[in-house]
Amino acid sequence: MPDTLTRLRPYRYPSMALAAGLLLAVGVAMVWGIAELKRGITWVDHSYRVISEIDGGQVALLKSESAARGYRRTGAAAQQADYLLIVPQVLEHPDNLVRLTDDNPEQNERARRWRDLVHTRLGELERLMDDTQATGTADEAINRDVRFSRMRRASTLANEMRVVERKLLVQRRATTDQRATQLTMFVVLGTAIPVVLLGLLLTGLLRENGRARKLEREARSAMRELEASLAQRDRLSEQRRILGIYAGMLQSAEDVTEAFSLTVETLEKLLPQAGGRFYTLHPSADIADTAARFGTEAIASADVLAPNQCWALRRGQPHRTDDEHGHIKCQHLDQAVPLAGIWTLCVPLIAHGTSLGMLHVSAHERDGTANNDTTLVEAIAEQLSLAIANLHLRETLRLQSLRDPLTGLFNRRYLEENLNRELQRCARRGLPLTVMMLDVDHFKSFNDEYGHAAGDALLSQIGQTLGSLVREEDIACRYGGEEFTVVLPEAGAGEAALRAEGIRSEIGSTTVTHLRSTLGPRTISIGVATFPADGDTPAQLLAKADRALYEAKAQGRDRVVSA
Repeated sequence: MPDTLTRLRPYRYPSMALAAGLLLAVGVAMVWGIAELKRGITWVDHSYRVISEIDGGQVALLKSESAARGYRRTGAAAQQADYLLIVPQVLEHPDNLVRLTDDNPEQNERARRWRDLVHTRLGELERLMDDTQATGTADEAINRDVRFSRMRRASTLANEMRVVERKLLVQRRATTDQRATQLTMFVVLGTAIPVVLLGLLLTGLLRENGRARKLEREARSAMRELEASLAQRDRLSEQRRILGIYAGMLQSAEDVTEAFSLTVETLEKLLPQAGGRFYTLHPSADIADTAARFGTEAIASADVLAPNQCWALRRGQPHRTDDEHGHIKCQHLDQAVPLAGIWTLCVPLIAHGTSLGMLHVSAHERDGTANNDTTLVEAIAEQLSLAIANLHLRETLRLQSLRDPLTGLFNRRYLEENLNRELQRCARRGLPLTVMMLDVDHFKSFNDEYGHAAGDALLSQIGQTLGSLVREEDIACRYGGEEFTVVLPEAGAGEAALRAEGIRSEIGSTTVTHLRSTLGPRTISIGVATFPADGDTPAQLLAKADRALYEAKAQGRDRVVSA
């Protein structure tokens, strides 16, 4: 239909002009037709008047004849009075007829002859009425004249005029009827065609108007969609900007706790209406603990869960529950809360094929935003997974770079980095700090007797024993070869001596199994130096402890010597 309207649009103005022209022509035709009808009616009336004058003239003439005859026969004055009253009418009708037939020469000629006959006859009647002497002769003259002469000619002439005028009347009435019919047809057609054209134009205009309103509605709808699209674009642009900042900062996170803190802050910016928590899997992968939370959860989730309680951890892919995607809840969600109007999303934190934990988010439904929110959460979970994996790898590499691979204790580099820090901390707080240097007695002869593999097994066992004997805040290191160093923050000389004796005694009873043979035990010698009495720098303390170690060896080994 729009294509048809488009094709007909160029004919709109010509059609309007044609309709206006036809209406104008109808108006002109109606004025002309009414004038013609009026004129036709006038001529019809004229014919009727002519006929009426003929009939009236004949009747008046007959009455005058009758009155004159009655007077001649009776001589009554009443008859003469009747005659005198009728004479003016007899004279009036022929005169009127002559005047009425001026438009028709033939009829006018007949009317004039008829008028002459009437005048002549009246003259004769007057003479006869004046002749009172010869009544009989007069009567005979009157009868003969009426029957055979002028009355007959007058009657014949009047009938001729009547016949002619009736023909004219028929013609004029036919002409008037024909013109009326033609005018009616022209008016009907002239009115119907413009009405049809105007109806078509009105229909077209109404359809155009409807189409315009439809286009206007579509334009408004498109404008609203465009505004929504622009708002969505701006929102997505802002989200990408926040995600870009988050990704950059996440790469600079020092540890997993800081990574979680950055992620919480980012999620609260991107999804202020949502809430949730992060779970981290234990190394055993049989339980997941809550590591961090954000926002206000729409549905509560357990603080601790088993992997089989979450569909996302089971399947290794995101699991969403809402009115559209179904109502299969994870078991760690509050089963008493219905999901009507709520969406939840569990996204596993997986990197390099290893499951690290899970991100859970829940919120109340918002029109047209749930899918985008899901995409955001999945993008954040992906970046967080990689960041956690990288942090774990970085921590592993850092620990590998700071620990001795044989004994599992810290290496000399770690000792140098942390001894000065612990010493400054204790100095600020006015606390003591002790450094112990340990050396395995006769380790060279043990190597020569049993081989280097056995020596390594012995050092590994001593490292494990030493690691089990120190506190969490102590620093146990392999200093080099068969030498070990232990830093005891906040431990004075007396406490350090007791600790050293306990370490010497425990390691001195340690054996190692190598090639199905039990080797050992081997004794150790220990040198002890304490801050601030024996020095106030790491170099001084290490030198004093080393000197005390050599003193212990010089005194016979398997003993503790303080600086």
